[in-house]
Amino acid sequence: MFNKSQKRETYRVLGLAAMCSGGSEYKVSWAIYLLEQGIETEHLAILASLLKPVNEFEAEAYFNTVLNELGIVRPNEEAALEGYAKVLAQAVVDGALAPEDGVSQIYAVNVQLDYPGTLSEYTSLEDKWYCERIHGWSAQHRRSEIINACKETIDVLNYPELFKD
Repeated sequence: MFNKSQKRETYRVLGLAAMCSGGSEYKVSWAIYLLEQGIETEHLAILASLLKPVNEFEAEAYFNTVLNELGIVRPNEEAALEGYAKVLAQAVVDGALAPEDGVSQIYAVNVQLDYPGTLSEYTSLEDKWYCERIHGWSAQHRRSEIINACKETIDVLNYPELFKD
């Protein structure tokens, strides 16, 4: 039912929802994206039509209903965040996200997950001063190291099992 980009967007929104309390704007944007992609359910349309300021409780209720309608199993917070980190790493490797922006966002996931070993490299890579002054790297070398770390992250992390087939 979902293509690759729709799945990535779903992993992304689940991770963003886990990163911040509520995340209603992300949920509404996701619903709009899916409708634009031709996926339709009654509650997806309702979620997409919620107006700002969005009531967090209402958005969460519709979001959970939509996940159920679409056969998506909501992962625990850790799995959602790891899936989000993988989406970010893939975006950096694909060139859709600047390495400097991607490393900052993956570092935020690293912090939220309480610094797991799988993302530990992002602690130093995120610190521009450390990379340039301690390692002696140029900005280009740091970008290259970030891209390499993202490639490793893609290999190490797995997307959570969300989609019932």
